[in-house]
Amino acid sequence: MCPHDLTVKLDADVPQLKVLDPELLDYIQRRRVEDVAFPAGARIMTEGDSNPPLYTVASGWALRFKTLQDGRRQILSFILPGDVVGLQAQFFDSAVTSVEAVTDVSLCVVPYQDVAGLSEDRPEIALRFAALTADQKRAMEEQLLSLGQRTAPERVAALVLDLYGRAEARDMVRDGSMPFPLTQQHIADALGISLVHANRTLKQLQRDGLFRIKGRRLQLLDAAALEKAAQKPAAA
Repeated sequence: MCPHDLTVKLDADVPQLKVLDPELLDYIQRRRVEDVAFPAGARIMTEGDSNPPLYTVASGWALRFKTLQDGRRQILSFILPGDVVGLQAQFFDSAVTSVEAVTDVSLCVVPYQDVAGLSEDRPEIALRFAALTADQKRAMEEQLLSLGQRTAPERVAALVLDLYGRAEARDMVRDGSMPFPLTQQHIADALGISLVHANRTLKQLQRDGLFRIKGRRLQLLDAAALEKAAQKPAAA
């Protein structure tokens, strides 16, 4: 069952967390019609699916991606507990990206019809959805900056910082470490680098003492150095 207390810890210093609004999550959860589960590696949504439902993630990790005709794929974002899946599809009547489970995933399902007409019936909820959409655009712009300008080490550092911040806001960090189920192939597909390059870069950043990955957990060792490695602007 999807928990009613699926909330996140808000942090004004982390822009992407401002729109993870407990009231929005509560609105979605109260309209859920069923709970579904997918095993690791399963396809949750396929690009082009007609009128897919809106999901909230109760547990587990997933990823959004698009694929070229020859099978090459670009991971667009990683999905964590508390995230909303399928929001864009509510405006285009079909899924605009594919979604795959990274780990076993539990989801709450909300019918497509329940988010239609919100601007008239519940304008305050419609505004929260608009804020969520705006934040997804911000995240995609950060991803575009990484792919267009950052070096491989800078891309990996920026990704680790983003995931750690999101995990921390969801109270997923324990004793300075967070769950980290991603493979090197996931990282390569997300950052537009080869698997060999991802392997070498991860090893180098860990040798430099910025973070440690062990036993499917990531421990942040030097946040300041990691921010410097990611070329994060001082005001970000």
